[in-house]
Amino acid sequence: MREPDFNALATSLLQHGIVPRHVRRTVNELRDHYDDLVDSAVDAGASSKAARHIAAQQLGSMDGIVRAMASRRELKTWAFRYPRLAVVVYPLACLAVLPAMPVFAGIVHRTALARWGASLLAAGLVTALMLLSMQLSILLG
Repeated sequence: MREPDFNALATSLLQHGIVPRHVRRTVNELRDHYDDLVDSAVDAGASSKAARHIAAQQLGSMDGIVRAMASRRELKTWAFRYPRLAVVVYPLACLAVLPAMPVFAGIVHRTALARWGASLLAAGLVTALMLLSMQLSILLG
């Protein structure tokens, strides 16, 4: 048995609708448990490769962990628990947030907007000075 792929486990749990907070906690705990199993096997006299093999066997199948967690409704996101409600709420939430998106974009890109505004102000002042000088040359000339 090869070393467990904890990244694939996290991806699979997320795809089954498990809340990301539970996924992070589960993966971190399984990594720690796997490391403890490897350390205990090495302390018992096994080689590094054999210790990883023994630890992977003792940890069990990642598919079994995914199935066990996916069967528990309380670990799933509300959208997976109530899919009919999610179909209604998500579009309404997007519709409510949509008008605020330009404000959020402006906040995120405030430095670029400030430079743009300063450039427009400078361009307006130069244009106004040129028009004023042309008007004065007409009046005085």
